[in-house]
Amino acid sequence: PSLISLKQNCPRWIGAMATQAKWRPYLQRAGEIAAHQPVVAHFCRLHAIELMMKARQSGNTSPELEKQLLGELGEAEAAKKTLNIASAQGQSTTESFALRVFDGADAADHAARDRESQAAVFQKFYAAALFLDVCAQFYDGELPPDLAEKARYARFRVVQIREGLKQGVPSYPEAPSADASASAEAPAPAALGASSLAPQLPPAAISAASPAVISSTTHSAPTTSQREEARKQTEMASSALDFGDVATARKSLLEALRVLG
Repeated sequence: PSLISLKQNCPRWIGAMATQAKWRPYLQRAGEIAAHQPVVAHFCRLHAIELMMKARQSGNTSPELEKQLLGELGEAEAAKKTLNIASAQGQSTTESFALRVFDGADAADHAARDRESQAAVFQKFYAAALFLDVCAQFYDGELPPDLAEKARYARFRVVQIREGLKQGVPSYPEAPSADASASAEAPAPAALGASSLAPQLPPAAISAASPAVISSTTHSAPTTSQREEARKQTEMASSALDFGDVATARKSLLEALRVLG
């Protein structure tokens, strides 16, 4: 293909890859656990199918998507006949499994004391977040507060541990505290509210990062430490977007702007 053709099609290819990345992890988990957790694998596939259908309805479709969607629908239909499970049973089995994975990740996180063990925790929390996402299909697409909080915390720790591994600085979980402001140094998912599971960004910091305030004030050049902190926050935002966690990404970017002044 010509260079002009490649340039014209590049945005479409990138968009297609980004769209596929939304459901690919769930299909991967389904394949990994199909042998010993067929019920959970089935609902992982159904969650991926739901994401494909949403992409299709929004106009993000392609021959490849149509082919994959038909194939996964066939797999799901075959599994449904083989498993012969009631919806309530499937919900109980899937939620119990997701919570066991989360609890295992949390226990491993508190026991981790070196880079290797933290890398393992990263994978555990990543899987926990995905399995908790799958449970949303039992609640009309929106997790109840208790499961949603665990899913957000799992993502928060994935991002935090990932950044720690990249920087060569261990990232250990903080002890729960009734005073959320005491943990304000680390960015937390926006929807956590008053949760003590993850550090909170105080409202004052958010308002200080308002674009209106930033645009109307003249500041001196940021220091080296400020630039480093801003870079870490933008990397945190990038990691959050890997999970589709726009709220955390937005908060991290606002914090980067606040640090830069």
